Amino acid sequence: MSDELVLPRAVREEILRHALEEAPKECCGVLVGHDGVAERAVRCRNAHREPNVRYEIDPRDLYAVLRPMEDEDRELVAIYHSHPASPPVPSPTDRAEARWPRALHVLASWRTGAPELRAYRIEGDWMREVPVRES
Repeated sequence: MSDELVLPRAVREEILRHALEEAPKECCGVLVGHDGVAERAVRCRNAHREPNVRYEIDPRDLYAVLRPMEDEDRELVAIYHSHPASPPVPSPTDRAEARWPRALHVLASWRTGAPELRAYRIEGDWMREVPVRES
């Protein structure tokens, strides 16, 4: 389990573009890679009934991403979503619903008109920001 997220510029830009395109709804997706290095962002549909304030990755999309990862020797590095009108910090709901303790949680926001992106490790009520290093 890595204590930082290595994020290639193209992957970072894809997350931020996804967040901007989906606003005012929250976008969501996953980062696939290995050992804390995100190799690609995979967009998923937000299946929550209130997508302007919550997110839920569509289970069919998640299954489609997870199924081939073992054969590719890749892992779920992070789950990402956006906060269109608030800071890129996990909300109490985000923390309560974090079900992937080995994966990082990446949040993106354009609330100020400038892109913001931060990563966190969440386990139960415990949360810690981790550095994002661009590669």
